[in-house]
Amino acid sequence: MANGPSDHRTAIVLQGGGALGAYELGVLQAIYDRRPGFAPSAVAGISIGAITAAVLGGARGDPIATLETLWRDKLTVLPRIPGLGRVPIPFLPRDVEQSLAVLGNPGMYSLNPEMVLGPLAATSIYETGPLRRTLHELADLDKINRGDIRVIVGAMDIETAMIRYFDNADGAFTFEQTVASGSLPPGFPMTEVDGRWYWDGGLFSNTPLGPAINYLESVEPGNDAIHRELIVVELFPRVAPIPRTLPDVVNRMVQMQYTSRIQLDEKLSRKIDKMLDLIERIDSELPADSPVRQDPAYVELANHRRIEFKVVEAHLDADLTNAGDFSRASIEARIAAGYADAERAGL
Repeated sequence: MANGPSDHRTAIVLQGGGALGAYELGVLQAIYDRRPGFAPSAVAGISIGAITAAVLGGARGDPIATLETLWRDKLTVLPRIPGLGRVPIPFLPRDVEQSLAVLGNPGMYSLNPEMVLGPLAATSIYETGPLRRTLHELADLDKINRGDIRVIVGAMDIETAMIRYFDNADGAFTFEQTVASGSLPPGFPMTEVDGRWYWDGGLFSNTPLGPAINYLESVEPGNDAIHRELIVVELFPRVAPIPRTLPDVVNRMVQMQYTSRIQLDEKLSRKIDKMLDLIERIDSELPADSPVRQDPAYVELANHRRIEFKVVEAHLDADLTNAGDFSRASIEARIAAGYADAERAGL
């Protein structure tokens, strides 16, 4: 069982959102800082959230320090002088630096050669070999599959248009499953897993609540002393200014496409608690020999467990909401914003 209070089980849900995922690092930093000895019982992620989940669950060193390496060293795109390795270009205009990732990201993707040789035959703009190398460098598959953290990632089956969740419960988790979760077309190529082809899970649902809730309800179901907590990190804002330019239109369209379809707020949480209170009351007053107790629908209702929902909504300046902006200044600002928002949410 993961570290932390013996009667607490925490599942964390991480959305996809490209470079916005740096915000999730800030949230996790705050949680680990404020809860000494903490580690989640489960982490479910989509796309960049899946990458974070895999690194968190299999980090070769300290999990937060490894995630900092992921974002500050591997995924941050710096302007380089051609032929001079890591020597940066000084005084590059910010809008240019924010767009450099379109040429590739050394820790995640590079331009697909097929786009040059035969663009009409290509199925993606980039190839994801760098991401595979990054995952193998920072995370240990044996640790993921034998560790205490349940890791769950979602990808969309291209042929059936249904989402499939991969997890380490059976000890067969692979990095290809993680890559599949982040294979967003047409930028990234489809990924094969066990003979089937997948795209980014965010095309189906960008917030993997179902597997996280199912996990929490399955943990020690007969132990009423267990406190179950679900922390959801939302990267895309629900509310934003009216777009004024074409890039603003595209950016807002992406936000609306990938934001959570379920508004997790205190009102919803109270409704769920009232339902569970009623189920517990019925269960205590129902005769032990009542045939209702054998009804599959009643059994399913009675197996639901109380879960404390906590949502961290990203409060980012408009300048930081471009999911393709991997510039250092933007990455650092998102990390700081995630930390501040997590503290504000009382995590």
